Order: sequence, then structure tokens, then C-alpha cells
Amino acid sequence: MLDIKTFRELLEGGETQTVEFKIQPPRLGEIAERLCGFANTPHGGMVIIGVKNGTWEITGVKNVSEAVDSLLKAARLCKPPVPMVEAYPQILDLAGKKVVIAQVPGNRGELYQAGGSFLIRKGTETVPMSVEEVEIFLYKTGQLNWEARPNLLSTLEDLDEAKVEEYLKQYERLTGHRNRLPDKWERLTKMQCLAPLTGQTAPGPVETSLRPTNAGLLLFGISPRDFFSGAEIVATYYRDNSGVQRYTDRQIITGTLPEQIELAEAFFQKHIQVGARIEGFKRIEEPEYSLEALREALVNAAVHRDYSLQGEAVRVFFYTDRIEIHSPGTLPPGIDLDMLRQGLTRSRPRNQIIASVMRDMPGHYMERIGSGIRFMLNQSEALELPLPEFKEQGGEFVVTFFKREINQEPLNITRSQSELPTYFRPPAEAPVTTPSHPRPEPLVAPSTLNRIQRQELALNYVREHGAITNYQYRLLAGVSENTALRDLDALVDQRSLRAVGKGRSRKYVL
Repeated sequence: MLDIKTFRELLEGGETQTVEFKIQPPRLGEIAERLCGFANTPHGGMVIIGVKNGTWEITGVKNVSEAVDSLLKAARLCKPPVPMVEAYPQILDLAGKKVVIAQVPGNRGELYQAGGSFLIRKGTETVPMSVEEVEIFLYKTGQLNWEARPNLLSTLEDLDEAKVEEYLKQYERLTGHRNRLPDKWERLTKMQCLAPLTGQTAPGPVETSLRPTNAGLLLFGISPRDFFSGAEIVATYYRDNSGVQRYTDRQIITGTLPEQIELAEAFFQKHIQVGARIEGFKRIEEPEYSLEALREALVNAAVHRDYSLQGEAVRVFFYTDRIEIHSPGTLPPGIDLDMLRQGLTRSRPRNQIIASVMRDMPGHYMERIGSGIRFMLNQSEALELPLPEFKEQGGEFVVTFFKREINQEPLNITRSQSELPTYFRPPAEAPVTTPSHPRPEPLVAPSTLNRIQRQELALNYVREHGAITNYQYRLLAGVSENTALRDLDALVDQRSLRAVGKGRSRKYVL
């Protein structure tokens, strides 16, 4: 509720995007329009009756009961009825002159209309929303499924069949359930990655009756950026902490969502340095950042961003003291950031089709659905790194990771243990976490090896050390996570190795 001091401050500011003054209650339809306009904005607003418009002179209302009743009736005229911060309008007495205040909360996902129109407050005016604005609102609040819409500009030829078949094989391997739908297009339709054209009821060739959905193109498209100008990650590396100097490395990362995540992770590995300290005879690695937490933030940005905002990309800013990951779109209505931080509520995927499909893809992208923020905090705590920050800023969700300071002085083994400083090794060797088995040295020119040669390396490593993980194999062979998963699973299929455990804890033994 407003106190007199706050009210006078509002009075000095005049009418704004969140404040409307009326000298006396106008007709019910007009009040309903004002309340509706505020209700459709993220910040809400208030209608104050008893103040002269233009001069902002406090005149007071002649009949308080009538003013209160008008506000309540007007709120009920809206569809659905507009809620108020307080169940009953506030009455404020100013030197014997009474004003009546109806305060409308910020929008929480409902789209309101009054007089048959969807209205919104813009500046000091209440205006009808355009068709595009209504559509964007419905996408943002999850009432309109952008993912499942067929993309009318695309055809089946815009999908990479090899990626589709690889996914279907992986799905069978992970779930243990054989695909009961022999036709891959039928399976993609069930997954809502394909959809029939609206009004297509008569049987006909698949090519004419089906179109990739927006989700299907992002997950399996040959070139998703041809259809979505913002379906990319723009990663920029600066040698200062403000971005004033010209960047020294910038990559526009395109492709399917899994490809974008893998390439963005490689960008981090390229620039993150890893130090170490010696405790007794043990070497304890100390990365500047948690690569696992950064990867989780990348997955969240790519999977949960608002794709209805055309032309807006996920942006990564790598400064000397921090890394920022900007994802287009704010949190969906009903998700409280503070509660997410504390683990008191689980996030809901904005893009449920994308999240569901990526959960079953090689790469373990969606192992922590609904608990990503808590995971990032826990990872940072485990590595004794500064905790990341999360905020909504300018229509984006921003995650900021802060750098661990690493001493560049080389090790001096003649010093006592407490005096030993940290040291650097080349960024290309940056680990995700300290492995439980010996860390293999990466090959000088891994690109020259074929799959059989890489797999021979893996088998020799297992014979020597007893087991190998996906992470160790990537270092040994110099390949991406997806390639490592394919190589190791092929050894399992031919019974050269056995897989033990699940997810990132999985290891391969003889």
C-alpha cells in the first residue's frame, strides 16, 4: 500500500507508464480499458482517482464508495477479471481530501481484454495490441506453441537425414526400447518435429503433407540459420574487463543446437587457463572457471531461450575477469528467480519439445532438467570458485561467472608445501573436473587419426589403466564429446568394451 510520502513522489512525476490520474470516476468501460492496459504489462500500474489531470492538483473524490465500486466493477468487466494488489482499492486521506487507488500487479501470464480488444499501456496511453504483439505475448507465456508450428518455408529436404537416423539409434540404445515406428518421418511426427500442413486431411505423399516444425529444424536441420536469423551463439573474447578494447576473438556459431553447444564449449576450452597447486605429491588442478557449469549455462541458454524473438542470438562475452552468457527472453511467468537460486522451485522448459529430444541425444545435454541453476552454484562451490550471478536484464536472462585468480609464478619444488604457488599449463589442456583415473596426454595431431586408430588408443589405455571415460578419450584422441560417445559405444556394440554407470559418470572397461 502507498504511504503519503510515496504518493506525493508519484504526484510530482505526473502520469507515466505505470500511473494514471483521474479527477472523478469516468465511465466503467474507460476504467476497464486502463486497468486492462496495465494488467498486460510486466510492471503493472495504478489508477488514482481524485487528482486533476495536467495540473496534478489533489481535488479528492466526491463519493468514495462510488469510486471504489466503479473500480471493482471495471475490473470485473475485463476478461478475465483484472486482479489487484489489494483485494480492495486503497483510500488515502490527504488533509481531508480522499483519493482512491487501484493498483494492478505485473502480468503473470494471462492475456486480458476489455471492450473486445487486447490493450496495453505504452507511455501514458492505453492502445490496442497488434496481432504480432499478441502472438509474441502468447509465445512468451507458453500459451502458443512456437516449437510445434510447421515451418511453411521448409521441406523435408531441409532436414539432415543422417542426424535423424543417428538420433533414433541413440534413442533405442538409451531407452532399450526398439522403435515401433519403422518410418523415421512417422517417428519425427510423433515427436512433434514434423507436422502436417493445416487442413491436410487427404492421404498423399509424405513430401507434400508434412513440414518440419520449428523445433525439428533447430534440432535436425541442415542449416537452421536459413530459417531463424537469431539461431546462433555469438561468442566474443576481450582482453579487458569492459569490452572497450577491440575483441581479439569472435565466433558466430551456427548449426543445430547440439552443434552450437559443442562449438561454444570448444571456444571456452580455447581461452580458459588452468592452474594447479601441489599438495604433498599430488597435483591439484585449479581452473579459472568450472567448464561443467559453463556448459550447463550454454545448454540452458540454447534450449530455454525465447525463439519467437527473431534476430536475437545467444551472446557470450568473455572478459578478463568474468564470462557473461546472455539468453534472449526473460523467465516464463510464475518462475521466481530467488526461489530458483534457493532450489525451492523447479524451472519449466519454455521449449518442451526441444528439451525432450535433447535429453535423449548423445552429449547428455538435459540431465538436469529443472535444476540447472542449483547445479551451477554447486559446481562453483565444489571448486571453490566465486558463485555465478543470475539476473533478468533488458529482456534477456544473464548468467555471469567470475574468474578465479591464478598465480602465474612457476612451481618451485624446493619450497615448503604452504609456499607453493599455482602455475599455468596451455589452455588446450583445460579439464572439466579432476578425473578419477590418470589424465592422458593429448596427441599432437589427432585430426590425422581415423576411427579404428582412435579406438586402438582407447583399448590400449584401458589395458594399462583399467578403464577410460568419455572425457579421457576426448583428451587422448582429440575429438568432440559426440565423436567420443560414438567411438566408445561402437566398441561396446562390438563387445570390445563394457559400459559401466550412466551419464557423465559412465566409464568403459574390458
